Amino acid sequence: MNATALFLVTHGSSDRRSWLALQNFVTIARSRKNKYGDDYDNRYISGGCLEGQELNLSQQLEQFATEVIPDGVSEIVILPLFLLEGVHVSEDIPEQVAIAASKLTKKFPDKFSDRSDDRSIFRITAHVGTDNQIPSLLLQHFEKYSDESSLERQGRILIAHGSRRFGANQVVEDLATQSQAIAAYWGVEPKIETQIENFLAQGIRKINVLPYFLTEGGITEAITNKLKPYRDHIQIQQLPVPLSNEQTVDLALKLI
Repeated sequence: MNATALFLVTHGSSDRRSWLALQNFVTIARSRKNKYGDDYDNRYISGGCLEGQELNLSQQLEQFATEVIPDGVSEIVILPLFLLEGVHVSEDIPEQVAIAASKLTKKFPDKFSDRSDDRSIFRITAHVGTDNQIPSLLLQHFEKYSDESSLERQGRILIAHGSRRFGANQVVEDLATQSQAIAAYWGVEPKIETQIENFLAQGIRKINVLPYFLTEGGITEAITNKLKPYRDHIQIQQLPVPLSNEQTVDLALKLI
């Protein structure tokens, strides 16, 4: 039997909610298995985190692979549940996958003897944020919470984590433009306060803020606290994160 297994990867953190979110993603993926083929037995769908777990990602992958390879799994597809590429997607995940693959080759020499050096048991898909539906989904999300009855100008801010790497924030800038919004960042300038003040200087006193994050958590709560001082004198609303867990999983599964 040559079965395929799926392994969802999230950022993870010490916040228990991140682990619970991963489990929810896995549960949803298992519920979708018949939609994407009959080969995906529940045992063959799992997930792990880059951070916040006792085992690092390579160890989580090795543990999962050790459980499913004896059952006939010949390929494990890694689904990075990330909206933006960054170092985690471009470097950290491939590095951890390579470590796990090396260890499995030694653990199951009979299973890998006929594989070429460049053919790993693991295959990493593109990350969720590459799906071409993302721009329209963000625009729809903003419009869902817009006050169409008001003639007053309304501002939109798309806030992401942000990176200091050259050119890394361009994708957020492009998404903001396509959403008729301006971009702000949690970790670098222009920060949320800067962009709110820019709107106020233009006389815009109705603002919707959309956190471009996969799930609610510590940063979205911190954004809420940043907005509190403004709520006394302007209408400012923080929207829920743009994708439901079901949408996230469905977009990821399309990339297999």
